[in-house]
Amino acid sequence: MERLFKYHGTVSSMGFSSKGCCAADLILGDITDWDKPPVRVEAHGALAKYINEIEMTDAEERYIQSDWYYDSNLFLYRIEVPSSDGHSPAKVITQADFLSSALVIFGPKDYIETDSPEPMTREQYSAWIDWKVNH
Repeated sequence: MERLFKYHGTVSSMGFSSKGCCAADLILGDITDWDKPPVRVEAHGALAKYINEIEMTDAEERYIQSDWYYDSNLFLYRIEVPSSDGHSPAKVITQADFLSSALVIFGPKDYIETDSPEPMTREQYSAWIDWKVNH
C-alpha cells in the first residue's frame, strides 16, 4: 500500500480541465492557521468532477475544514469530512482507482448542508473500513 499524506484544510483555489479525463489542480489551505503552508495537489476522474461541482455551490460541505489524503506524487486519493463528534467522519469521498469515473461515497450522498455534520452510521463506517482495507 502506498503511503498517504494528510492535509487539513479547504480548497483555496482550483483549476479544472475536462479534456479527455477530468483533472483538477487544487491548492489546499488552512484559513485558521496562516503560518501553515498551502499544498498543491491534483485530482483526477470522478473525484475531480465532484470537487469541481461542489465548488460551484454554496453547500456548507465545501467550507468545512476536511482531511485531504494524497500520495508522494501529489495525487489526491480521498477527502474525509469530519463530524461534530470528532471520532468518525461524517463523509468520505473517494474512487476505486486513480482515473475511475465512478465515485465512492461513504456517508450522505448529497452535499452536507450544516457546519456540524452528524457522524456516519455504524453500517456506513463499517463499510468504509472494509473498503479501506481492501483497496
